[in-house]
Amino acid sequence: MNPQTIDIEAFLEVLEKGSFGRAASSMLVSQPAISDRIARLERAVGAGLFARGARGVVLTPAGERFAAYATRIAALMTEAVNAARATDRPELIRVGVHSTFARQAVALIVEALDDERWSVSIKDAHSDAIIEMLLDGVIDVGFVLAGARPPQLRFVALRPDPVFCVCASGHVLAGRRRVPMSSLAPHKVAFNRWGSGVLEMMSLLDSAGVPVWSWTECPDAATAVYLAQHRGYLAFVSSSFVEDDIAAGRITTVQLKPSTKWTVGLTLAYHSKDAHKEAIEQITRTARYL
Repeated sequence: MNPQTIDIEAFLEVLEKGSFGRAASSMLVSQPAISDRIARLERAVGAGLFARGARGVVLTPAGERFAAYATRIAALMTEAVNAARATDRPELIRVGVHSTFARQAVALIVEALDDERWSVSIKDAHSDAIIEMLLDGVIDVGFVLAGARPPQLRFVALRPDPVFCVCASGHVLAGRRRVPMSSLAPHKVAFNRWGSGVLEMMSLLDSAGVPVWSWTECPDAATAVYLAQHRGYLAFVSSSFVEDDIAAGRITTVQLKPSTKWTVGLTLAYHSKDAHKEAIEQITRTARYL
């Protein structure tokens, strides 16, 4: 027995609301009806998906594995309905990229698809999830970091994006030339552990006496920049992410001595079966040109 869409919708509603009762109210059905749908889904899957916790229901390990796929199924169903209803709408190009690299990626996509024949949808995800979405057909193109490269996909390396050290314009190190790495020791540091040269950079920080307790590893560049602007941190972020903030004077670069060789090498990925689609050809051509 295959899972039914209505049961997957119930699963996602329970997951979002945290209880069967709230999910039932949201879906305008009775709680027993929700319970029946989840039970039917669990029978189809062959595993329990929810367990009762102190504050409601929580996912079992099987439920956690199922949740990512259920979310993608729901997204595909929505896109399928929209596609069926479309008449003269432009073709939708679905792009996957982590928020840290969105400016660089979106600029490339807009440059490539500056035409009324296409519209663009951006999905925020990490590289491994983007690879899975490309394989599943949930997105059309993705921007990923170095990692596994399934043979079904094709990849175009983009120009490496250098990582800068930045601080607020009022920071004590702002405006100084050739700042020795040791001068960072009294300050807190924020960064992403991504790209080529990050391990060398961390070694330099350690050798310069910057204590490990002062390092804050951030999930995205926006968090690191916030800490630099408002909390007095020194932030290591990719140049494409901060170029507008630097131009506007909101933050400034710190010229370190020795200079770092830290770069982020982003790669454009797409499914080989889509290689001859016009939109994909334009995107890859623009990626190689830029």
